[in-house]
Amino acid sequence: MNRFRRPGSSSAALVVGIAAAAAGVLPSPAAASATSVPEVLITTPYPRCPSNPARPSSSICGVRSRTERVDLAVSGLPDGWNAVLRGGGFVIGGLTASPDTPGKAQLELAVPSTTPAGSYAFDVTEQAPEGTSSAHITVDVAEQVAEGIAVTADFPSLDGGPSDTFTYNLTVTNNTPTTQTFEFAATGPNGWQVDASPTAEARATTVSIDGGGTSTVKVTATPPATVDAGAYDLGVTVTSDSGATGTIKLTANVTGRAQLAVATSDERLDMSGPSNSARTETLVVTNSGTAPLENVSFRSSPPKGWTVAFEPSTIDAVPAGQSAQVVATITPTKDAVAGDYAVALTASSGSLDQSLALRYSVTTSWTWGLLGALLIVLAIGALTVGYRRFGRR
Repeated sequence: MNRFRRPGSSSAALVVGIAAAAAGVLPSPAAASATSVPEVLITTPYPRCPSNPARPSSSICGVRSRTERVDLAVSGLPDGWNAVLRGGGFVIGGLTASPDTPGKAQLELAVPSTTPAGSYAFDVTEQAPEGTSSAHITVDVAEQVAEGIAVTADFPSLDGGPSDTFTYNLTVTNNTPTTQTFEFAATGPNGWQVDASPTAEARATTVSIDGGGTSTVKVTATPPATVDAGAYDLGVTVTSDSGATGTIKLTANVTGRAQLAVATSDERLDMSGPSNSARTETLVVTNSGTAPLENVSFRSSPPKGWTVAFEPSTIDAVPAGQSAQVVATITPTKDAVAGDYAVALTASSGSLDQSLALRYSVTTSWTWGLLGALLIVLAIGALTVGYRRFGRR
Protein backbone atom coordinates (compact mmCIF):
# COMPACT_ATOMS: atom_id res chain seq x y z
CA MET A 1 0.00 0.00 0.00
CA ASN A 2 1.20 3.46 -0.80
CA ARG A 3 -0.46 5.89 1.58
CA PHE A 4 -0.99 9.47 0.47
CA ARG A 5 -1.62 12.50 2.56
CA ARG A 6 -4.81 13.92 1.16
CA PRO A 7 -3.88 16.45 -1.53
CA GLY A 8 -4.48 20.15 -1.05
CA SER A 9 -4.50 22.60 -3.94
CA SER A 10 -2.17 20.61 -6.20
CA SER A 11 -1.79 17.00 -7.25
CA ALA A 12 0.41 14.64 -5.24
CA ALA A 13 3.16 12.54 -6.82
CA LEU A 14 4.10 8.96 -5.95
CA VAL A 15 7.38 7.39 -7.07
CA VAL A 16 7.42 3.58 -7.20
CA GLY A 17 10.62 1.64 -7.84
CA ILE A 18 10.37 -1.09 -10.48
CA ALA A 19 12.93 -3.84 -11.05
CA ALA A 20 13.20 -6.84 -13.31
CA ALA A 21 15.43 -9.60 -11.96
CA ALA A 22 16.51 -13.16 -12.69
CA ALA A 23 14.52 -16.11 -11.40
CA GLY A 24 15.45 -17.14 -7.89
CA VAL A 25 17.15 -13.84 -7.02
CA LEU A 26 14.13 -12.31 -5.27
CA PRO A 27 11.24 -14.08 -3.51
CA SER A 28 7.91 -14.08 -5.29
CA PRO A 29 5.21 -12.50 -3.08
CA ALA A 30 1.71 -13.90 -3.12
CA ALA A 31 0.47 -10.61 -4.54
CA ALA A 32 2.01 -11.43 -7.93
CA SER A 33 0.67 -13.83 -10.53
CA ALA A 34 1.97 -15.31 -13.79
CA THR A 35 -0.51 -15.52 -16.61
CA SER A 36 1.61 -17.49 -19.07
CA VAL A 37 4.72 -19.48 -18.08
CA PRO A 38 6.47 -19.55 -14.66
CA GLU A 39 9.57 -17.79 -16.04
CA VAL A 40 7.57 -14.64 -16.74
CA LEU A 41 6.70 -12.99 -13.45
CA ILE A 42 6.30 -9.42 -12.10
CA THR A 43 5.85 -8.95 -8.38
CA THR A 44 6.12 -6.32 -5.64
CA PRO A 45 7.66 -7.13 -2.26
CA TYR A 46 5.87 -4.13 -0.69
CA PRO A 47 2.32 -4.15 -2.05
CA ARG A 48 1.00 -2.32 1.05
CA CYS A 49 3.26 0.07 2.92
CA PRO A 50 2.60 3.58 4.26
CA SER A 51 4.32 6.28 2.28
CA ASN A 52 4.49 9.97 1.65
CA PRO A 53 3.36 10.67 -1.93
CA ALA A 54 6.78 11.89 -3.00
CA ARG A 55 8.85 9.12 -1.41
CA PRO A 56 9.76 5.76 -3.08
CA SER A 57 7.53 3.21 -1.38
CA SER A 58 7.45 -0.01 -3.36
CA SER A 59 9.51 -1.99 -5.84
CA ILE A 60 8.16 -4.18 -8.60
CA CYS A 61 10.32 -7.09 -9.75
CA GLY A 62 10.15 -8.79 -13.13
CA VAL A 63 11.66 -12.28 -13.01
CA ARG A 64 13.29 -13.62 -16.19
CA SER A 65 15.10 -16.81 -16.93
CA ARG A 66 17.34 -15.17 -19.54
CA THR A 67 18.36 -11.72 -20.72
CA GLU A 68 15.70 -10.07 -22.84
CA ARG A 69 13.53 -7.02 -23.29
CA VAL A 70 10.52 -6.57 -21.04
CA ASP A 71 7.74 -4.16 -22.00
CA LEU A 72 5.95 -2.42 -19.11
CA ALA A 73 2.48 -0.91 -18.96
CA VAL A 74 0.14 0.50 -16.33
CA SER A 75 -3.58 -0.30 -16.43
CA GLY A 76 -6.61 0.33 -14.31
CA LEU A 77 -5.64 3.80 -13.07
CA PRO A 78 -8.50 5.82 -11.53
CA ASP A 79 -9.92 8.67 -13.61
CA GLY A 80 -7.71 11.73 -13.60
CA TRP A 81 -4.60 9.89 -12.41
CA ASN A 82 -1.48 9.97 -14.57
CA ALA A 83 1.40 7.49 -14.65
CA VAL A 84 4.89 7.82 -16.15
CA LEU A 85 7.57 5.12 -16.29
CA ARG A 86 11.16 6.37 -15.99
CA GLY A 87 14.55 4.74 -16.21
CA GLY A 88 17.89 6.52 -16.02
CA GLY A 89 16.02 9.82 -15.96
CA PHE A 90 14.21 9.09 -19.25
CA VAL A 91 10.58 8.24 -19.95
CA ILE A 92 10.55 4.56 -20.92
CA GLY A 93 8.13 1.84 -22.05
CA GLY A 94 10.23 -1.14 -20.96
CA LEU A 95 13.54 -2.39 -19.63
CA THR A 96 16.05 -5.22 -20.02
CA ALA A 97 16.09 -8.00 -17.41
CA SER A 98 18.70 -10.72 -17.02
CA PRO A 99 19.28 -13.56 -14.55
CA ASP A 100 22.19 -11.71 -12.91
CA THR A 101 21.35 -8.01 -13.33
CA PRO A 102 17.86 -6.74 -12.47
CA GLY A 103 16.41 -4.08 -14.68
CA LYS A 104 15.14 -1.08 -12.71
CA ALA A 105 12.61 1.62 -13.42
CA GLN A 106 10.39 4.05 -11.54
CA LEU A 107 6.68 4.55 -11.79
CA GLU A 108 5.56 8.13 -11.11
CA LEU A 109 1.93 8.73 -10.23
CA ALA A 110 0.19 12.10 -10.24
CA VAL A 111 -2.89 12.12 -8.00
CA PRO A 112 -5.43 14.94 -8.53
CA SER A 113 -5.97 17.29 -5.60
CA THR A 114 -9.70 16.53 -5.67
CA THR A 115 -9.19 12.81 -5.02
CA PRO A 116 -11.31 11.74 -2.02
CA ALA A 117 -9.74 9.72 0.76
CA GLY A 118 -9.95 5.97 0.10
CA SER A 119 -8.24 2.95 -1.48
CA TYR A 120 -7.40 2.86 -5.19
CA ALA A 121 -5.98 -0.11 -7.14
CA PHE A 122 -4.20 -0.53 -10.47
CA ASP A 123 -1.89 -3.02 -12.23
CA VAL A 124 1.64 -2.87 -13.58
CA THR A 125 2.04 -5.40 -16.41
CA GLU A 126 5.14 -6.78 -18.09
CA GLN A 127 5.13 -8.44 -21.49
CA ALA A 128 7.89 -10.59 -23.00
CA PRO A 129 8.06 -13.28 -25.68
CA GLU A 130 7.45 -15.96 -23.04
CA GLY A 131 4.27 -14.33 -21.78
CA THR A 132 2.95 -11.64 -19.46
CA SER A 133 2.45 -11.10 -15.74
CA SER A 134 1.13 -8.29 -13.59
CA ALA A 135 1.50 -6.90 -10.09
CA HIS A 136 -1.48 -5.47 -8.26
CA ILE A 137 -0.82 -2.23 -6.35
CA THR A 138 -3.17 -0.45 -3.95
CA VAL A 139 -2.80 3.22 -3.06
CA ASP A 140 -4.60 4.60 -0.02
CA VAL A 141 -5.29 8.33 -0.12
CA ALA A 142 -5.45 9.40 3.53
CA GLU A 143 -6.20 12.61 5.36
CA GLN A 144 -2.78 12.66 7.03
CA VAL A 145 0.36 10.55 6.88
CA ALA A 146 3.53 10.48 9.00
CA GLU A 147 6.10 12.41 6.99
CA GLY A 148 9.19 10.57 8.23
CA ILE A 149 10.68 13.75 9.73
CA ALA A 150 10.81 14.38 13.48
CA VAL A 151 11.68 17.86 14.77
CA THR A 152 12.21 18.47 18.48
CA ALA A 153 13.62 21.35 20.55
CA ASP A 154 15.71 21.25 23.71
CA PHE A 155 13.68 24.17 25.08
CA PRO A 156 10.75 25.21 22.84
CA SER A 157 9.80 28.14 25.12
CA LEU A 158 12.31 30.78 26.24
CA ASP A 159 12.10 33.97 28.33
CA GLY A 160 14.06 37.13 27.60
CA GLY A 161 14.05 40.89 27.49
CA PRO A 162 13.09 43.07 24.53
CA SER A 163 16.74 43.52 23.52
CA ASP A 164 17.72 39.85 23.90
CA THR A 165 18.24 37.30 21.11
CA PHE A 166 16.32 34.06 21.62
CA THR A 167 18.33 30.97 20.64
CA TYR A 168 16.80 27.49 20.19
CA ASN A 169 18.54 24.18 19.47
CA LEU A 170 16.51 21.77 17.32
CA THR A 171 17.12 18.11 16.56
CA VAL A 172 15.98 16.89 13.12
CA THR A 173 15.57 13.12 12.75
CA ASN A 174 15.37 11.40 9.36
CA ASN A 175 13.02 8.48 10.01
CA THR A 176 13.31 7.21 6.44
CA PRO A 177 15.77 4.50 5.32
CA THR A 178 17.55 6.72 2.79
CA THR A 179 19.85 9.75 3.03
CA GLN A 180 17.98 12.97 2.35
CA THR A 181 18.77 16.67 2.13
CA PHE A 182 16.75 19.00 4.33
CA GLU A 183 16.21 22.74 4.08
CA PHE A 184 14.74 25.11 6.66
CA ALA A 185 12.23 27.94 6.69
CA ALA A 186 11.75 30.02 9.84
CA THR A 187 8.89 32.45 10.43
CA GLY A 188 8.01 34.94 13.16
CA PRO A 189 5.80 37.93 13.95
CA ASN A 190 6.07 41.11 11.94
CA GLY A 191 9.35 42.89 12.63
CA TRP A 192 11.14 39.85 14.07
CA GLN A 193 14.35 38.51 12.52
CA VAL A 194 14.22 34.70 12.63
CA ASP A 195 16.97 32.52 11.10
CA ALA A 196 17.58 28.75 11.03
CA SER A 197 20.77 26.97 9.97
CA PRO A 198 22.68 23.77 10.77
CA THR A 199 24.73 24.07 13.94
CA ALA A 200 27.84 22.88 12.12
CA GLU A 201 27.72 25.70 9.55
CA ALA A 202 25.87 28.92 10.32
CA ARG A 203 25.90 30.06 6.67
CA ALA A 204 24.39 26.84 5.29
CA THR A 205 20.72 26.57 4.37
CA THR A 206 20.54 22.78 3.92
CA VAL A 207 21.89 19.67 5.61
CA SER A 208 22.10 16.01 4.53
CA ILE A 209 21.01 13.38 7.07
CA ASP A 210 21.53 9.66 6.72
CA GLY A 211 18.55 7.33 6.99
CA GLY A 212 17.70 6.97 10.66
CA GLY A 213 20.21 9.70 11.58
CA THR A 214 19.91 13.10 13.24
CA SER A 215 21.31 16.59 12.87
CA THR A 216 21.08 19.75 14.98
CA VAL A 217 19.71 23.08 13.81
CA LYS A 218 20.21 26.46 15.49
CA VAL A 219 17.35 28.95 15.41
CA THR A 220 17.86 32.59 16.43
CA ALA A 221 15.06 35.12 16.87
CA THR A 222 15.63 38.83 17.45
CA PRO A 223 12.61 41.01 18.35
CA PRO A 224 12.21 44.57 17.07
CA ALA A 225 13.31 47.43 19.32
CA THR A 226 9.69 48.46 19.92
CA VAL A 227 8.45 45.01 20.99
CA ASP A 228 5.92 44.90 23.81
CA ALA A 229 6.00 42.40 26.64
CA GLY A 230 4.12 39.18 25.84
CA ALA A 231 4.36 35.70 24.31
CA TYR A 232 5.24 35.45 20.59
CA ASP A 233 4.94 32.36 18.38
CA LEU A 234 7.74 31.34 16.03
CA GLY A 235 7.63 28.54 13.47
CA VAL A 236 10.25 26.36 11.76
CA THR A 237 9.45 24.12 8.79
CA VAL A 238 11.91 21.42 7.70
CA THR A 239 11.47 20.10 4.15
CA SER A 240 13.28 17.12 2.61
CA ASP A 241 14.26 16.84 -1.04
CA SER A 242 11.52 14.21 -1.43
CA GLY A 243 8.88 16.76 -0.45
CA ALA A 244 8.19 15.54 3.10
CA THR A 245 7.87 18.23 5.76
CA GLY A 246 8.16 18.54 9.51
CA THR A 247 7.23 21.55 11.61
CA ILE A 248 7.73 22.79 15.15
CA LYS A 249 6.28 25.70 17.10
CA LEU A 250 8.55 27.79 19.33
CA THR A 251 7.60 30.48 21.85
CA ALA A 252 9.49 33.64 22.83
CA ASN A 253 8.24 35.14 26.08
CA VAL A 254 9.33 38.78 26.09
CA THR A 255 9.46 40.08 29.63
CA GLY A 256 9.07 43.82 30.10
CA ARG A 257 12.05 45.99 30.96
CA ALA A 258 11.86 49.27 32.81
CA GLN A 259 13.77 52.38 31.68
CA LEU A 260 14.74 55.06 34.20
CA ALA A 261 15.20 58.73 33.36
CA VAL A 262 15.35 61.71 35.74
CA ALA A 263 15.29 65.44 34.99
CA THR A 264 14.32 68.72 36.61
CA SER A 265 10.80 69.96 36.00
CA ASP A 266 12.07 73.00 34.06
CA GLU A 267 15.00 71.06 32.54
CA ARG A 268 17.49 73.54 34.05
CA LEU A 269 20.53 72.24 35.87
CA ASP A 270 21.44 75.36 37.86
CA MET A 271 20.00 76.91 41.02
CA SER A 272 21.13 79.51 43.55
CA GLY A 273 20.61 80.69 47.12
CA PRO A 274 22.37 82.13 50.13
CA SER A 275 24.27 80.01 52.62
CA ASN A 276 22.31 78.31 55.41
CA SER A 277 19.10 78.79 53.42
CA ALA A 278 17.03 75.93 51.92
CA ARG A 279 16.11 75.82 48.24
CA THR A 280 13.87 73.24 46.52
CA GLU A 281 14.09 71.59 43.11
CA THR A 282 11.33 69.39 41.58
CA LEU A 283 12.62 66.23 39.91
CA VAL A 284 10.63 64.23 37.33
CA VAL A 285 11.23 60.46 37.25
CA THR A 286 10.12 58.89 33.91
CA ASN A 287 9.72 55.23 32.97
CA SER A 288 9.99 54.85 29.18
CA GLY A 289 10.22 51.04 29.32
CA THR A 290 7.68 48.22 29.09
CA ALA A 291 7.69 47.15 32.75
CA PRO A 292 7.05 49.16 35.95
CA LEU A 293 9.85 50.83 37.88
CA GLU A 294 9.67 49.59 41.44
CA ASN A 295 11.07 50.95 44.71
CA VAL A 296 12.69 54.04 43.26
CA SER A 297 15.05 55.53 45.88
CA PHE A 298 17.15 58.70 45.91
CA ARG A 299 20.57 59.71 47.13
CA SER A 300 22.82 62.76 46.82
CA SER A 301 26.46 63.83 46.76
CA PRO A 302 26.55 67.46 48.04
CA PRO A 303 29.55 69.45 49.32
CA LYS A 304 30.69 68.68 52.85
CA GLY A 305 28.31 69.93 55.50
CA TRP A 306 25.41 70.51 53.08
CA THR A 307 22.09 68.69 53.52
CA VAL A 308 19.80 67.28 50.83
CA ALA A 309 16.35 65.81 51.61
CA PHE A 310 13.85 64.14 49.21
CA GLU A 311 10.07 64.19 49.52
CA PRO A 312 8.95 61.48 49.15
CA SER A 313 12.11 59.59 50.02
CA THR A 314 11.05 56.63 47.83
CA ILE A 315 8.50 55.95 45.08
CA ASP A 316 6.83 52.53 45.27
CA ALA A 317 6.25 52.18 41.53
CA VAL A 318 6.25 54.13 38.28
CA PRO A 319 4.12 52.36 35.64
CA ALA A 320 5.49 51.86 32.13
CA GLY A 321 5.16 55.01 30.07
CA GLN A 322 4.41 57.24 33.06
CA SER A 323 6.22 59.74 35.30
CA ALA A 324 6.35 60.70 38.98
CA GLN A 325 7.68 63.75 40.84
CA VAL A 326 9.88 64.17 43.89
CA VAL A 327 11.05 67.40 45.57
CA ALA A 328 14.70 67.79 46.55
CA THR A 329 15.48 70.34 49.29
CA ILE A 330 19.10 71.56 49.28
CA THR A 331 20.59 73.55 52.20
CA PRO A 332 24.17 74.91 52.06
CA THR A 333 26.16 75.28 55.30
CA LYS A 334 25.95 78.59 57.13
CA ASP A 335 29.60 79.31 56.48
CA ALA A 336 29.50 78.56 52.75
CA VAL A 337 31.24 81.33 50.88
CA ALA A 338 29.77 82.76 47.73
CA GLY A 339 30.56 80.73 44.62
CA ASP A 340 29.47 77.76 42.49
CA TYR A 341 29.16 74.23 43.89
CA ALA A 342 28.36 70.82 42.34
CA VAL A 343 25.49 68.77 43.77
CA ALA A 344 24.79 65.27 42.35
CA LEU A 345 21.27 63.81 42.68
CA THR A 346 20.70 60.12 41.82
CA ALA A 347 17.56 58.01 41.35
CA SER A 348 17.86 54.20 41.61
CA SER A 349 15.59 51.22 40.93
CA GLY A 350 17.20 47.82 41.22
CA SER A 351 20.18 47.80 38.86
CA LEU A 352 19.07 51.02 37.16
CA ASP A 353 20.68 54.36 38.10
CA GLN A 354 20.27 57.84 36.68
CA SER A 355 22.06 60.95 38.01
CA LEU A 356 21.78 64.70 37.62
CA ALA A 357 24.70 67.11 38.12
CA LEU A 358 23.37 70.44 39.45
CA ARG A 359 25.33 73.69 39.75
CA TYR A 360 24.43 75.50 42.96
CA SER A 361 25.49 79.16 43.23
CA VAL A 362 25.83 80.44 46.81
CA THR A 363 25.00 84.14 46.94
CA THR A 364 25.77 86.73 49.67
CA SER A 365 22.99 87.14 52.24
CA TRP A 366 21.09 90.47 52.17
CA THR A 367 21.66 90.88 55.92
CA TRP A 368 25.38 90.87 55.39
CA GLY A 369 24.95 93.37 52.60
CA LEU A 370 22.88 95.64 54.84
CA LEU A 371 25.41 95.35 57.64
CA GLY A 372 28.22 96.18 55.24
CA ALA A 373 26.35 99.23 53.97
CA LEU A 374 25.72 100.35 57.56
CA LEU A 375 29.39 99.99 58.39
CA ILE A 376 30.27 102.08 55.36
CA VAL A 377 27.81 104.80 56.43
CA LEU A 378 29.20 104.78 59.98
CA ALA A 379 32.74 105.04 58.65
CA ILE A 380 31.83 107.99 56.46
CA GLY A 381 30.06 109.69 59.38
CA ALA A 382 33.03 109.18 61.68
CA LEU A 383 35.36 110.67 59.12
CA THR A 384 33.08 113.68 58.66
CA VAL A 385 32.86 114.37 62.38
CA GLY A 386 36.59 114.00 62.83
CA TYR A 387 37.27 116.38 59.97
CA ARG A 388 35.01 119.07 61.39
CA ARG A 389 36.46 118.79 64.90
CA PHE A 390 40.11 118.61 64.06
CA GLY A 391 40.20 120.19 60.66
CA ARG A 392 40.23 123.79 62.06
CA ARG A 393 43.37 123.29 64.11
